[in-house]
Amino acid sequence: MGLVIVAMLIPALNPLGLPLMTGDMSLAWYDTVDALPEGSIILMDIGYGSGGYPSLGPGNIAALHQMFEKDLKLVIMATSLEGTMMYPLIMAQVKPEETYGLVYGEDYVFIGYIAGEQTAMAGVLGDLKALVSVDYQGTSIGSLSLMDNVNGADDIDLVAYLTTAGGTAEGWVYQAYSQYNMDVIGGVLSMMTTSIKPYYDSGQLLGIMDGIKGAADLEFITGHPGDAIVSSDILTFTQSLVLIFIIIGNVSYWMLKQEGGN
Repeated sequence: MGLVIVAMLIPALNPLGLPLMTGDMSLAWYDTVDALPEGSIILMDIGYGSGGYPSLGPGNIAALHQMFEKDLKLVIMATSLEGTMMYPLIMAQVKPEETYGLVYGEDYVFIGYIAGEQTAMAGVLGDLKALVSVDYQGTSIGSLSLMDNVNGADDIDLVAYLTTAGGTAEGWVYQAYSQYNMDVIGGVLSMMTTSIKPYYDSGQLLGIMDGIKGAADLEFITGHPGDAIVSSDILTFTQSLVLIFIIIGNVSYWMLKQEGGN
């Protein structure tokens, strides 16, 4: 037990960023974003709260790093009420102004929580400015230059969502892909992946961030290691130690059996 604790502490205190077998769905998420021209508009939904942050927060941070590095523009919203609390936590890690020299209102905007799940999605994609008049801080949308030419689906190049809610995960496919034939990528908890993957297989979702594994993949691909990589290192170390114990146990049993037979 003591050795297992040590195996957990080593990567926790000093993340190693061990190479990962990156999943196809994570690569597809990355490649979809990477293919966007500079200045493209992404609508991002923070559809999770504190309970989902350990699994989806690290991937959200890695995703923002990639998007901001490519000089893509973000309109961020929340279909989860707690998404408004996750937003500052994420941005405190990304530091867009300090890290990339970005300007709020010109490069990214947070329009806050919009109630109604699919009703909210339909409203934003149909006529955003009829639904939202101010951003989360109460600033008029009309005074934010990024929003000058963002009115609905026709002005958005990609929808990216991260959510713990099945209705939200499927809702964006229905409202963005089915209604407007938009490109959509999604991030969900690992236990939701089996129900969401058919949309990926059919091409309705262009990429999936599969929980903490998908987050670790994205951190590794983008070169921004974080909490997900730490979790992956801990899992690798502890599982390797357990495997070594199993091998030692089996070898010892075999040797004792051979000695007993002689």
